[in-house]
Amino acid sequence: MRRRLADRSTGDLLMLVIVGTVSFSVLASGTALFLITILVPDRDTQAGFHALGDVVNTLIGLLAGFMAGRTDTALARQRYAQTTERVDVTDI
Repeated sequence: MRRRLADRSTGDLLMLVIVGTVSFSVLASGTALFLITILVPDRDTQAGFHALGDVVNTLIGLLAGFMAGRTDTALARQRYAQTTERVDVTDI
């Protein structure tokens, strides 16, 4: 089912805004470094590429942590729902 922005929680919206901003920054930086490497081959861009790689690795770690946290929360809610199910007293 398609989820609209109005149906999302504030945490999800905040995460989408942050991810969008950081993704745009990484994409713009990568494009700039690529163009500098092509247009000005004399310039040393190794430090820029290393910094960009570090940012991408950090983002992957943050995404993995965010997904693990959401999965853990969903499993905890599911366990709580299973332990608090109502018992049918007419069968007793």
